Amino acid sequence: MYQTTCAVAGVCSEIDRSDPLISHEPSSLPIEHDYSGFDIVKATQYGAINRVRELVDAGFDVNQPDSETVTLLHWAAINNRREIIAYLLEKGAIVDAVGGELNATPLHWATRQGHLGGCVQLMQAGADPSLRDAEGCSCIHLAAQFGHTALVAYFIARGVNPDLQDRSGMTALMWVSSKKLPQEFSRL
Repeated sequence: MYQTTCAVAGVCSEIDRSDPLISHEPSSLPIEHDYSGFDIVKATQYGAINRVRELVDAGFDVNQPDSETVTLLHWAAINNRREIIAYLLEKGAIVDAVGGELNATPLHWATRQGHLGGCVQLMQAGADPSLRDAEGCSCIHLAAQFGHTALVAYFIARGVNPDLQDRSGMTALMWVSSKKLPQEFSRL
């Protein structure tokens, strides 16, 4: 059942050749995707950093909003494209640009999705977590509403007032406690 094989490095190991979950085919090279037909928004959404660089180098303004007033930084934030976030910020993207139907910032967009890394990156670049979207919510409210506990803790650690009220008077704790408890907690 087991066969002894020696790797190029001279390390011997036992391999179960009958296990159907283990591929015994040599690994292939990564597939190169062709992003040359992507516009800048699609390239940002898909994380095609080289295409984004190419289009910015060709003259695209990183702060140019689309028809819905959404910037590239919004698209990078909602998709957690951290390398593109860094690039856009380096190229002068406005960190607190307001856009979209909810008049939200890129930090709002990253918060809604629970992208802690992207939120940290935007905050380090000066994003203001106390700004409110069209619904009257700051980032701590959004994090609480969507159950992103680590983000609530991060915002509090960064000095956001946990007693900050949204437009309807709700705090982050109120939002968390208003959520339906998972079934395993309802039996307590």
